[in-house]
Amino acid sequence: MGARQQLIYEVRIRPLVQANPFEMPEETITYFSNLKKAIETIHTALGAQRWPSTINYSGVYRNLKSRGKFRHVFVVEGVRYFELNICTRLLNPHLTTLGIDEMPAPRRK
Repeated sequence: MGARQQLIYEVRIRPLVQANPFEMPEETITYFSNLKKAIETIHTALGAQRWPSTINYSGVYRNLKSRGKFRHVFVVEGVRYFELNICTRLLNPHLTTLGIDEMPAPRRK
């Protein structure tokens, strides 16, 4: 019996402003199995850092259904600070042959 496929949600935060010009800012990637929990966690993290929570569940859900992803850039006074991306990923996808054909049978001598 094969593994059951399941959709999970990838939440990616990409900093756009560099605090140190000699270091590349690192992305933060988190995975959730429930979109509502992902949105609640984002709201909590934004509130803890005093960012306005301008995203909502229905907007994210509609974008995921129509475009396959959700993207929002947080801007203050014309400066883009970070980008929030949410997309779906398939957990336990069906295995493929990767385009490899079956090995031919050896010739009999």
